[in-house]
Amino acid sequence: MTIVQKMRSQLAPAMKARDTAKLAFLRYWIAQLTLGTGAEMADADAVKKMRGVLKEARSGVTTFTPEEINQLVEWVPASLGLDQIREALGPVADQIRAAPKDGMALGVAMKALAGQPVESEDVKAVVNTLRTPA
Repeated sequence: MTIVQKMRSQLAPAMKARDTAKLAFLRYWIAQLTLGTGAEMADADAVKKMRGVLKEARSGVTTFTPEEINQLVEWVPASLGLDQIREALGPVADQIRAAPKDGMALGVAMKALAGQPVESEDVKAVVNTLRTPA
């Protein structure tokens, strides 16, 4: 079941409960995650879009209320923590240290973490610790 299908399945219970905040949230995101053709956005793209909104909210630039942000957090899979990222980058740690520039090292790390739920700021922090001489 896709994210949009899960959201649609929660519409009726929200209507019956007269939960206007949840109902508005679900309707908004169903519309955002449905393409102009009526097809649903792929889950990976949907999560990416929702993570973008959360990133904006963390920076303080958002039109969403705190309640809406809290509801959105429930729909976005948890990101890997710093220790989990460090562990996942273990096999390519030497390549990261050997990269001539920080940007290239970050590129190696992001390729190694492709498809995993990570925040770029967290990956950058781990890469910096790997590149810093002990």
